[in-house]
Amino acid sequence: MVDVSVIIPYHQDRGYLFDAIESYEAQEFTGTSELILSHNPTYSLGENFNAGVTRAKGKYIKVLPDDDLLTPNCLQDLFDKAEQEQADVVFADARNFHSDSGCLFEAEGILTSKFNNISLDSLLESNFIHGGTTIYRTDMLKESGGYDESLWSVEEYEFHLRCLHRGYKFVYLPKVVFNYRTWPSSKSVQYRLNKAEARENLIISIKDRFA
Repeated sequence: MVDVSVIIPYHQDRGYLFDAIESYEAQEFTGTSELILSHNPTYSLGENFNAGVTRAKGKYIKVLPDDDLLTPNCLQDLFDKAEQEQADVVFADARNFHSDSGCLFEAEGILTSKFNNISLDSLLESNFIHGGTTIYRTDMLKESGGYDESLWSVEEYEFHLRCLHRGYKFVYLPKVVFNYRTWPSSKSVQYRLNKAEARENLIISIKDRFA
């Protein structure tokens, strides 16, 4: 069995795909890993991710958006923590960086997860898990049905709520493992510019499933 499968789910190359692949190739990981490019322009992000999961041979799965980067220590640190803690989900800290002008929201710098405890109630109160930093135990991911393919945003948030609702074990790793690119055409920026109200209503409807 492979230790970690890294999945890049994407609709089209937006100019940063090769950078994402290079960040995988630069991993300082002593275990075994594989890279899966899951591409279908007609699929939702959830569909592309789940399609990648069906091909994965790893004990754990790491998602990598096509416009972001893994830090060189990412797989080693997340894998070690998951093994040591027998965790179903491990999440960590991220770093924002700008590669284009015109970013209106995120400042550059480290994003540290802020929470009092890891629970369904605390995650309903605040989405403190940066989706790009997570690693999932593959068996758990498949048992849970993967991402909700009907969602057009906040797929990871809904999935994490569902996993906590089912009693799976989450563990926090206080290390930076992920570089989150902020640029004008990124999904998060575009949604906040053009779909802010619809996205907030979607989040509310998701919370109502678990409240």
